[in-house]
Amino acid sequence: MSDPIVLNHSKFSPLINRMIENSTGAPVVTEENVFQPGRPANKPFLKQIMEDLLLPGSRIIGRENLLALHQLARRKKHCLVLMEHYSNFDIPCFYELLERSGESYREVADAIVSVAGVKLNEESKLVLAFTEVFTRVVLYPSRGLEAITDARERHVAEKRRARLNLAAMKMLNSLRKEGRLILVFPSGTRYRPWDPSTAKGLKEIDTYLKFYSHMVLISINGNTLVPNPAGGMDEDYPTKDLMIYTVSPVRRCSEFRRQALKNREHEQDSKQHVADSVMAALRGLHNRTERARLRLLAAPGRDSILPAL
Repeated sequence: MSDPIVLNHSKFSPLINRMIENSTGAPVVTEENVFQPGRPANKPFLKQIMEDLLLPGSRIIGRENLLALHQLARRKKHCLVLMEHYSNFDIPCFYELLERSGESYREVADAIVSVAGVKLNEESKLVLAFTEVFTRVVLYPSRGLEAITDARERHVAEKRRARLNLAAMKMLNSLRKEGRLILVFPSGTRYRPWDPSTAKGLKEIDTYLKFYSHMVLISINGNTLVPNPAGGMDEDYPTKDLMIYTVSPVRRCSEFRRQALKNREHEQDSKQHVADSVMAALRGLHNRTERARLRLLAAPGRDSILPAL
């Protein structure tokens, strides 16, 4: 098997270069631009990449649950999508599969606002060119402080984080009242097998559950942009794969929290326990789907086979 090729030197380089030329996204996030509407100019190029990487049979299982959540959001319920996170192509693949599903699902896609970290804007022009295609609210995740060891730099970063996140929370509050679906990655980062901490849920997820009324969980099986342990995000490895997103039935956030806290040991941090419960529920969906996905990969006519889940 040949060695994998990094994204910025892959066969997609001509498309990527055009995307970078077209990019008009903000390379620095401020309190004034935490809300970043999707920019459609690069969508046709990104679509070509997704069509190349998504193997036949890629799909969204339980997609009707997204329609149900969207209907609740239209009735001014505050709705949350909690999704696993493996790569920077998780969102592009998800949108592509939604839009293939018909007009009602395109409306769902248009209603989604993802919560994204500042790194996606500020790390590189290539990453920004991909990221800016989709509507998002940008915040400064707590994980972003972990690598800062200098006390003065950390103080400056903490003050910036506080300002950005206050603006982001105000914007999310407005958007949820408008009937948008707020998509959050509970881990706050892509899962990287060499770093077990990337599989842990963030305490902040408990706060989301307190302030939203309804939710779905979405697991992701497959990966079309495998993280590179020795490089930046623009050096991840594009990979053809069978992508399956599994959407849980709609649940009340308050009920999920209540059930999670019922099982908490007295000495456990309640916020972390709720976040851990979300991650455990996502893992359960993921593991069940993966068994079916592996059967599909081995089947000769996988594009016409529905997995028995």
